[in-house]
Amino acid sequence: MICGICKTQESKYKCPKCSIAYCSIACYKSPDHSHENIATTIPTKPELKIPDVQEHDDKFGRLLQDTQIQYFLKQPSLQIHLLTIIKILNDASFTQKNLTIEQKQDVANLKINDLRTGGVEENELVEEFIQRVLYLLYTTQD
Repeated sequence: MICGICKTQESKYKCPKCSIAYCSIACYKSPDHSHENIATTIPTKPELKIPDVQEHDDKFGRLLQDTQIQYFLKQPSLQIHLLTIIKILNDASFTQKNLTIEQKQDVANLKINDLRTGGVEENELVEEFIQRVLYLLYTTQD
């Protein structure tokens, strides 16, 4: 791909603001490369629909009222595993202190995957609990 600024050299980089391909720092800093009209050149992202609070509360209320979920949550084995996940997400002493929220979520997801069917710590109760939660979250109440 040819440099979008000088139009002579092979491009090696891409501007993070306007996505124009450029070949060198000289082209990147040249007056031909400006972001004055950036608002008109970059398409806007579509707005994300934020679920309303009522919908959110209904889903989790439905979870907490489910007799199978209540049964699962009374099981000491499941409580220990859920507490471990909570500690991974919230307790700085449980993971490396410099982890971002996203990195902690990745560690928690890895732990959950290890506990699910086929994981190295496979636990049938955890799998049944997760399957029930997913079922309740993704089915409509009739």
